[in-house]
Amino acid sequence: MKKILFAGAVFALVPFVSFAQTATTTAVQATGTITITTTITDPGLIPGDFFYFLDRWSEALGTSFSFNKEKKARKHLEYAKERVAEMSEVLKGSEAKLDDIAEAKADFDERVAKAATLVRGEKDKGSDVSKLARELDDELEASLEALKDIFKEHKDKSSRAEEVIRAKLASLAPGDPQIQGLTQALLSIVKEKDEADNENNDLDIDLEDEQEFFDEMMGKEMAAKRHMEKAMRLRNIDGALMQISTSSVQLMKQAQEAMQRGDFEVAKRLSKEAERVLENAKEMREVLEGGSFEEGTSSIDGMMDDDMDIDESPLNDLEKEIKKGERMMEDFNR
Repeated sequence: MKKILFAGAVFALVPFVSFAQTATTTAVQATGTITITTTITDPGLIPGDFFYFLDRWSEALGTSFSFNKEKKARKHLEYAKERVAEMSEVLKGSEAKLDDIAEAKADFDERVAKAATLVRGEKDKGSDVSKLARELDDELEASLEALKDIFKEHKDKSSRAEEVIRAKLASLAPGDPQIQGLTQALLSIVKEKDEADNENNDLDIDLEDEQEFFDEMMGKEMAAKRHMEKAMRLRNIDGALMQISTSSVQLMKQAQEAMQRGDFEVAKRLSKEAERVLENAKEMREVLEGGSFEEGTSSIDGMMDDDMDIDESPLNDLEKEIKKGERMMEDFNR
């Protein structure tokens, strides 16, 4: 009887706990029939909050009492998205470190793996899981992009702190008693920055197996369409990159031709290559805009030596490349 009363008391508490909420916004891009939906998750309780354990406990109940495997797989991805929101909120703290989100990151990985396992189980039973796999893969892709933004922001924040510390050290006279403490702080912040960079770089590798698995579960045609849509989304998000990266335009045109003749494996491979080219171009542009060059330079102009013959600079071909890209885009969109 006491156990029953205790359970009832705990259940009574649950409705008053601030669990994560979601709000959905939809943006229609100029990509034909493609609609991009972004779901923003409010983390609610986060690691460190007194009642956070109740949040996680309610999740355990939610999955335990979900007997439909497809619904359970969706729940795991839903909870994985909550971990992403929690990581973002935690790292907003001025003294937050990656160690503070280690548990949330581990749970995110575990949720994704469990969702994949459930989909595999349904597939083995003979169920058609193609639509479910596509749905979960879209959710995973959104979480992956959010995580990249989170780790990039943490790296940038660490870099800004590093600059402040280095400037302070440079202003101190030799033997100043502050030097030892500031040096230790500098080592710590540099380590944090490097770890954030590593986390960002490792994300694609960490989730590669799950993404390839969902591709397999979708089937060749749906997987090819999914990667073509992603490449087109990258194109529309940043048209300038698409124009400069003429190779990605050609790749997408070839992928579209492969789709039309039913060669879905080739279409998928070409679309993934277009994604890679566009993402690399995006990263390069971010480096250029961030002024991450050799010391003393802060712009594209700064990359050129004063005595460099401007006709010999590859930057002179930029206008030609853009015009070439525009012509190829016109052909692609016909």
